[in-house]
Amino acid sequence: MNTKDILLFENGDGGQLYLSKDDIQLTEVLYNQFYLALFGGNYEAVTTGNEIEGELRSDYWANSLIWHTSKNQQLNSTTERVLDSVVLNSAGRLAIEQSVKNDLAYLKNVINFTENVYFDGTNNVVIEIKFSEKTNQQERVLQLVYDNAKKELIINKVI
Repeated sequence: MNTKDILLFENGDGGQLYLSKDDIQLTEVLYNQFYLALFGGNYEAVTTGNEIEGELRSDYWANSLIWHTSKNQQLNSTTERVLDSVVLNSAGRLAIEQSVKNDLAYLKNVINFTENVYFDGTNNVVIEIKFSEKTNQQERVLQLVYDNAKKELIINKVI
């Protein structure tokens, strides 16, 4: 897959466009999919299916508008919420890793991937995703480093 998209990054206040030399930077679509799946903006709520019509919803808007009948296509980014709520210890690492697996599950039909979560220093949580496309077995690695003290993604790089 050689499709391009606008590069997004986390600055502690939601996804932002990445500018360099006054130009919008591009990235491969898959990299943005990882970012959006893990830090997708519905921090407050997960779509349960029993939301009351007419009440303000805090889950991802497209879950009810576009995918209301397809629960397996709904995006419910739990990783950011879990990062904010767990203690950075072995149990917390496992909870983060499970949320990463859950959030990326919808990509299983498109790519092969494995995820690994580990701590780097006192506050940094590293989410490493090794992946290859179904049609191209060349493995790539995406590393996301989340600063738990600042509550933001500080590094988003391809290794």
